[in-house]
Amino acid sequence: MQRKYALPTQNDVRPVNPILTNMSIGYKNPQFIWDLVAPVVPSDEKSGTYFIWTKDYWFRAFEQAGGAKRSPAGTYKRVDHGVATATFDTDEYGFETPTSDPVAASSQTPESLIEQDVKFLTNLIEMELELLTAAGLFVASKWGTDNTLSGTSQWSDFANSDPIGDFDTAKGTVRQDTGVEPDRAIMGIDTWNDLKEHPLITDKYKHTQAGIMTEELVAAALGVKEIVVGRTSKNTAKEGQTYVGANVWTDSCLLIPAIDAPALETAAAAYMFMWDEVGNIPWAVQQYREEQTRSEISRVLTHAIPKVTSSASGYLFLDTAA
Repeated sequence: MQRKYALPTQNDVRPVNPILTNMSIGYKNPQFIWDLVAPVVPSDEKSGTYFIWTKDYWFRAFEQAGGAKRSPAGTYKRVDHGVATATFDTDEYGFETPTSDPVAASSQTPESLIEQDVKFLTNLIEMELELLTAAGLFVASKWGTDNTLSGTSQWSDFANSDPIGDFDTAKGTVRQDTGVEPDRAIMGIDTWNDLKEHPLITDKYKHTQAGIMTEELVAAALGVKEIVVGRTSKNTAKEGQTYVGANVWTDSCLLIPAIDAPALETAAAAYMFMWDEVGNIPWAVQQYREEQTRSEISRVLTHAIPKVTSSASGYLFLDTAA
């Protein structure tokens, strides 16, 4: 009797599935906007002081005191101006992660594990700056004017609300207080979703555009230079629990002047002060060897504090959506 053997199966001759080297799955926020709200101010010290030229003197009008008119033999009106100071004090933020030699040696990932560590940590530190900025500046009691919308004034009420009129009021308020109109509107995704569909805005383009509202078109309708939409997502679940996604930027809208770098005699609404301790503007990447665990440690760190520097330069709309 002839003995029969089963033919080799595909699993027999290919016990390990091949590793694809041209693709992998990853998740991260494609854009952060913290530095558009609070541009970076480098500092050689952990804390420091900056000057504020007293606003009241520079807007003084002498209509009730005869103005600057002078008779031929008279004296010139002598005037004064003042200066004050404010301070900042940065805090350190940082993350690090180890990759052990055995893990690195046995890895078949198409990406270098050390490079992935640095990308991961850089993403986390930028998320930290985003969260600091949103939590510290996108809230009530920080700005010269907080306007909490409710009911029919919320921009999600297409029939009754008037975002164009609200923007005109905001721009006029800031201009009267500072001399400069805010031209950058920073808002959460829920606010943006309502504004781009609002009839008062779409009606301005109904005979000239295809109907899809871009940030540039909505900005023009609202009379500002730029709209910045915060689309950053965060995981609110505790580590090890099921992912719970949420928006970092709330249904609010902040109007500020579009200033992207520190300057003298400029009423910037907010800055991100950073102590340049180890070349960490905006963050430093460090790596070191840990022999007891036979690991390469990657670290990313920064020293930062977001701070409102001219509250009168900002106008914040809260609760724009029902």
